[in-house]
Amino acid sequence: MIKNKAELFFSTSIFSFSSQLRFYFALFMLLLSNMIFASELNNGNQKTEIGVQSSRLPEIKVLKSNNELFKEYTNLVAENYKNIASGRLPEMIFFKYKVTDNNTTLLSLASRCNIPYDTIATLNRIEDSQSNLQGKEILLPSAPGIFIFTGKNLSALEILIRENRLNNIQEHKALFFRIDGEEIVFLVNQRFSPTERAYFLDSGLGLPLEKDSYWISSKFGRRKNPFSGEWKNHKGIDLAAEEGTAVYAVKSGVVEYIFFDDKTFGNYIIISHDKGNITSVYAHLSKIVVKKGNFISKGDIIGLVGSTGLATGPHLHFEIRQGGVAQDPLNKLKLE
Repeated sequence: MIKNKAELFFSTSIFSFSSQLRFYFALFMLLLSNMIFASELNNGNQKTEIGVQSSRLPEIKVLKSNNELFKEYTNLVAENYKNIASGRLPEMIFFKYKVTDNNTTLLSLASRCNIPYDTIATLNRIEDSQSNLQGKEILLPSAPGIFIFTGKNLSALEILIRENRLNNIQEHKALFFRIDGEEIVFLVNQRFSPTERAYFLDSGLGLPLEKDSYWISSKFGRRKNPFSGEWKNHKGIDLAAEEGTAVYAVKSGVVEYIFFDDKTFGNYIIISHDKGNITSVYAHLSKIVVKKGNFISKGDIIGLVGSTGLATGPHLHFEIRQGGVAQDPLNKLKLE
């Protein structure tokens, strides 16, 4: 059984040896190449940052009990559960595994490894429970908990986790890592909060207005501009509704931009989802009730229907953009 508080550090080619003796000899040699700990004082407590390079982690080829490396991994996981139950810190060692088939889901992977899906998801920056893992290299930690990324370019879920937990980090048992240059805090044996879990498990899009409170007055695509008379591409849809009707976020995310008195869109909001891969636009609002930078949950009220900007009457102009390209919302939401 390996007992070691640093990263296992080796090339996957070592495991081309067929002999079990050579396997354990290789494992022993890896222990000699442990990373150096960088220490600093943090509020009077000793903080130890562990350096990890994913390219040099041991790679598990198959998640089966007859695979020696996977067997060692499961032993480490079991030992760390005992450590945590006894009030000790886990002895974290990372492995990696490349998903080769499309039947492997996050939940099945977590079950096979006996590690909570929250732990694998936060370490690998997986956005939601339905993410396609085929072809992806997944880092496998050997203890349960929540990983918190502290840098820039965070997803909405990562921002939510950071805001909920980093302010009271002293209340938790924590380990500090620098993985491929990213500073990450690991909170031992933590799980998603109910809000975080709801965000993660609900990957679908909601409606921007209450059902039966609107009618579609203009669809996506080519149309005659009601003001200029020119034929132009309409990059969203118009949902006619009474002035003051509540407008809802269709997906959890971060308010990226807020604009007031735009000549065309009047008062409008842009929300970023999935690290900016998807954005939603809500225009012609009479009132905006959120601020730039706010984390927004799916179904939160963000504003009220209005007729600001170029509008023939009160309505919501709604857009979905994927990779910066406008998509037909009728293909994404059940609006009809």
